[in-house]
Amino acid sequence: MSKYSWSKYNELNLKLSKKLIKFNNKKKINHIENELFNHIRDIFCIALLINRKNKKINVLDYGSHVACLSNLKSKINTNLFNFHIYDPFLKNDKSFYKPLKIKLLKKSQHLKKIKFEFINFGSCIQYINNLEEIKKNINFSFTETISITYTPITFLKKYKSYQTNHPNLIQIVYSYKEIIKFFSKEGFKIIFKSRNKDKYIACKSKKNKTFSLNLIFIKK
Repeated sequence: MSKYSWSKYNELNLKLSKKLIKFNNKKKINHIENELFNHIRDIFCIALLINRKNKKINVLDYGSHVACLSNLKSKINTNLFNFHIYDPFLKNDKSFYKPLKIKLLKKSQHLKKIKFEFINFGSCIQYINNLEEIKKNINFSFTETISITYTPITFLKKYKSYQTNHPNLIQIVYSYKEIIKFFSKEGFKIIFKSRNKDKYIACKSKKNKTFSLNLIFIKK
């Protein structure tokens, strides 16, 4: 079984990112994305604004790619945020397209050097072998808000499944209870949850009481 190539996946998203940025630089209303992605970006934007103080804040999009941030310009004032993307499969770590100022981070040791007030886990927790790995990379002391979007979560026991839309890719479907407990120990409480269509669960061996969810946490 060949290993899934995240670097190729992220490179493909560069084309989409360029398209979104080009459109949004000319228009007052953002480009419409396919399927559930407009909904996901809106949740992300609302979460960004929940606890924003009267200062520029550092935002971390954990395990993401540039396309996820490229359609925000017409939705919110992006000048209020310093955006960072942690991509361990990145081929370079240079800043990205204007007008968004996005710092791309490849090495996990760089993460603890920055005080992130906001952290987004956009469809990435299911690819982390153990939730405790997150704490090795991130210091939550300065974080006020956390969002988790487009993520398969079960209300029963954790399990693994191959992903339907990407060959050779395995998802770890964490339990809702385990995720709540993990972030509660780090000082966060859940304030929002919503459900996406079941087709976005994308598990070949989907078990009962599994849903594609979006969650928002704030500091207690």
